[in-house]
This record gives sequence, structure tokens and C-alpha cells, in this order.
Amino acid sequence: MNILDAAYHTVHDFQGGANALASRLGIKSPAVLNSKVNPNTYTHHLTLLEASKLMAITGDYRILQNLCAEHGKAAIDLPDIPESKRDTSLMDTFLYLAIHKGNVSKAFREMMADGRITQGEALDMSRVIHEMHVTLAKLDQQVQACISK
Repeated sequence: MNILDAAYHTVHDFQGGANALASRLGIKSPAVLNSKVNPNTYTHHLTLLEASKLMAITGDYRILQNLCAEHGKAAIDLPDIPESKRDTSLMDTFLYLAIHKGNVSKAFREMMADGRITQGEALDMSRVIHEMHVTLAKLDQQVQACISK
């Protein structure tokens, strides 16, 4: 198996498949997610952030394992040491922020494509900016909660 097959099977072996995963990954539709993981589609690609989030949501690390195998490396589980204060929700929020940044960039590119801005495009832009603000606020709360006292 290669990383493209691993991505395909990670999505399609998950209960509910692309329908259950697309919105959780910040992808507009299950059809787009299906295209991103279809090894025969060359127009859509899973980003590294999306692949990371996909593995976090599904608990399926075949993408990582196959990527390591291609480079002669191995991925192993780290021991769960409570003293390490490893907070995966904080990292997930940070990674999700990068996805929102991509959404803002995409909305901006689409809005400016014809050289004019319509009311609908402005509303779409406001929506993705708001989603990014919500994630920034969540990240700020999580960082503040991690402050050592």
C-alpha cells in the first residue's frame, strides 16, 4: 500500500466515510473529500494539515505508517506520560487554525477572480473570517488554560 491508497482507505473505512468526515476536516462537501483521497484524481489533493487532522479524528495512522515506510523510517506510539502535559486538543486547534487560514485565502482568491466583489462574496468572506476568529479565540483560551502556576 502507498500513502494515496492509505488516505483513500482511511476515509472509506471510517464509519460514515467521507460524509462523516468532510465537515469535521473543514472541507465543504463529501464529494471534494472523496476527490482528494481518490488515487486516480489529479486535480484535488489532501493537504498535510488535513491528513494530520484526518488521522487524529479517525485514529487511523496508515497514512503516517506508509509515509514512514517510503522513507525507511518507523513511527511508534509515544508512552502516555501525564507529567508531559501533552495536550492534543491544543495542537488540534492550532492545526485547525491553519485550515481556516487556507479557507480565507481561497475565499479571497475566488472573490477577486473577476475583479469585482458581490454582496454574496462579501458575506462568504465574512463567514470564513468569523470561523477563523472563533478558532483564534478558542486557541487563546486553551493557551491561557495551560499557563503553569
